[in-house]
Amino acid sequence: MDGHTRPEPPLEAVLIKKALKRNRISGREAARRAGISDARWRQIVSGYQTVSGSHIPVRAPDETLARMAHVAGVTADELRQAGREAAAEAVEELAGPPSAPVGATDAYASDPHLAAITALLESLSPEARNEVLRRVGHMSPVRGEQEQDEQRRHIG
Repeated sequence: MDGHTRPEPPLEAVLIKKALKRNRISGREAARRAGISDARWRQIVSGYQTVSGSHIPVRAPDETLARMAHVAGVTADELRQAGREAAAEAVEELAGPPSAPVGATDAYASDPHLAAITALLESLSPEARNEVLRRVGHMSPVRGEQEQDEQRRHIG
């Protein structure tokens, strides 16, 4: 390759492009959801980046490819068929059921509010999700009714 010829996109990039089209997701929105820049997304799905006028082949790191595949709707099996086993394993981890927090009880398992909040968090980019969780971590815990009643009695 002479650097002026654009390399063909790798199979995993073709799969992602097709999945985006099938699921009617723009590249910009998919990049946001995957937590990478729009420019980097375009480089990976095109299979090259331009440096000083030359087209340099690009291969996505497994974790990045897994996030891209996850938001686009490419399955782990499709990534395996494309020869990206490590990325396929990472997609399976992303798609796996979220583990319950330590100490969580079954009482919260079917709470529709928690399900809605969880779904909203999952729709955010990793950076936005981390920021929300950081902010929530700084909030004071809500006291139980009994504790609030006792405090009112001591004050009043």
